[in-house]
Parts: sequence; structure tokens; C-alpha cells
Amino acid sequence: MAIVSKPKNNYDQRMKVWLGCFLLIQIVLTAAPFRMKERIEKAKIGDYIVTEAGKTITVLAIRANTPHSLILEEISVPTQNLKKRPDSWPDWVKSNAPGHSSWSMMEIDPQSGQVLECFSFSRSAWLQLSQKESLVATLLYLPMTKVAPEKQRKIGPPPMPGEPDFRKNWVPPLVFEGKKIESPHFDVYETVWPADESDLSNQDVMLYFDRDKSLPFPFWIQVQTSHATAALRLIDSGKNLPVIHRKIPRRVPEFIGLPRKTDNRLLLNVKSPKYYKQFELYAIDITLKEKQILPIPHSLIHGEGEWKTVAIELDDLNATLESEHQYHWLLIPIGFSDSYTETDKPFVWTSS
Repeated sequence: MAIVSKPKNNYDQRMKVWLGCFLLIQIVLTAAPFRMKERIEKAKIGDYIVTEAGKTITVLAIRANTPHSLILEEISVPTQNLKKRPDSWPDWVKSNAPGHSSWSMMEIDPQSGQVLECFSFSRSAWLQLSQKESLVATLLYLPMTKVAPEKQRKIGPPPMPGEPDFRKNWVPPLVFEGKKIESPHFDVYETVWPADESDLSNQDVMLYFDRDKSLPFPFWIQVQTSHATAALRLIDSGKNLPVIHRKIPRRVPEFIGLPRKTDNRLLLNVKSPKYYKQFELYAIDITLKEKQILPIPHSLIHGEGEWKTVAIELDDLNATLESEHQYHWLLIPIGFSDSYTETDKPFVWTSS
């Protein structure tokens, strides 16, 4: 009997250990903060949602999604500009979104959540968009915790004190490509908006994501303040939104001020968008009948914001340039050959 019972005790003990480890893992996974970035990484180009807040409807679509670049297209239209809501939002976009008040593209760095660029097609201009002005950029990295079912919003008035609460959990409507999905399932998360001096600063935010992960964006965002409750609700969603604007326009880097010479280097000040990481630098010899384009080795010093300094060793310039010849500087962002910049005025190189 002793021989039989000993393995049974060992087996029971092992099962208790395994069960304890399993429960510990589940607790850790449940407690780990969720970030919307995890869903965005799996999103497809053309995924879109249509939201309504106040008296404005907004179509938001993904136009590029790589580890280094997330490009979103946003089209807004006041509800008063729509005599009737479109039967098909993709058809409305294909018709150049009649009645829209703004149409823009925004590029976000998925690694940092930083806004890199914003261009308004309706204004034909680049916009200086701050971090706090972008809802998606802020949401990307906000740590969110899952809301337990018993703590979620309920349907109907609360029970009297001491009575059990049998109310069902409230769920927002889920509409996909114009069709309302019956009995949708959501994962509910809560977070606190950062102290960024915006209207949402330090406010409690609750977000509803579809459990099937058909789309990366929340289907309902609710903000609870001390005075009122505000909501951003989804009225449609889908895949493969038609493309009108193929890409986001790019700014070109600019040479700023005069070059500065130190004992061993020449320094060129440049203002350049943050999405340009590296450059090719050339000196164009315009003294000769046939211009020569000479590659110039250099290093890049990153300053604050969009300010950069191109540093060139004087020894490299003396070895490459002809004394008393006239040159232009040519700067080309690597990977963006159409966005080159060239100095207007020539400079005369004098060997030192």
C-alpha cells in the first residue's frame, strides 16, 4: 500500500505546483497593461472607422503601417453639411467626400507615438500638430487596464441598497460595412489621460475594443469628467477604404543661415522634418562647363526639434574640392530622393 500511495501523493503535489504556476501566469498576463499599439501593429492598410462626436463625423483610415511609420487619413464633415448620411462611406470618399470641412494625413512614429508630419489637403498646407492634438498618437502608448465585467457600465437604474444587481452590461453598437452586428463582444479598458493641459487632461477614459479584433481602433470612447460624460461613438467601420490621395506630401530640408568654420570642421545648419534620418551630401562644381557632383563625407548632429547640423571635416573638403572653384551644396534625404534641397547662392572654396 505504501508503494502505491507514494506516487499518488507526488502526483497530487506536482498538480498543485503546476496549477499554482498556471494561475500565477494568468494573474501576470491579466495585470500587464495593454496598449493600443499592440492592435495597430496588426492592422491592414485600408482599415477604417467612421465616428461621431458632437456635430462632426470623422472617417479615419490607415494608409501606411510599418515598424517605423504609421500614416492615418482623416476626413471630417459637419453633420449639417450632409442632407442625408451616405449609404456607403467608401462611395462617399470615392466621390471626394462632398461637404467635408477638413481632409488630412498624419504620420506617427509607432515606436515613440510622436507626430512626425501632418498635411491638410483641404488647405494645401502642412500643419504644425502638437502631440496633445492627436487622439490616436496619445492613445498608442497609454497603458490601459482591463475592466472586470462586474465594474462595467450597466443597463437601467441601479438596484436599491442591499439588493443584488442583475442588470446586464451595456455594450455599444458595432457596425461593419453598413451592417449592424448582432450580439457583439467587447473588451473594455480604462486609462487616465496624461496631464497635457488639453481638455482631456487627467480625465478617466473608458474604451471598448471588439474582441474579435476585426479593427484596431476602439468602437467607443467615453470620458468621465466631474461635470459631464462625453463620448466618441462609432457609426460604421470596414476594410479597403478607397484611395484618393496616394501619399502624404513631404517637406524638403532647408539650409539655414551661413556655414560656420571651426579649427577642423565646417558646420552647415539645417532645418529638416524628423522623418529624415540620414542624408547624402554633395558639392556641385559650377565653375566647369560640365558640372561635377562630388560626394562629401559628413556626420550629422541632431539638435532640438527639427534642427540638425551637418559637420564636414576640413581635411575631407581640401582633398575633394578645388581651390577658388564655385560650388553649390546639395542635400538628399536617404530614401526620399524627390525631397532634395540645393543652396541658391554659390560659395567659393579656398583651401586652408
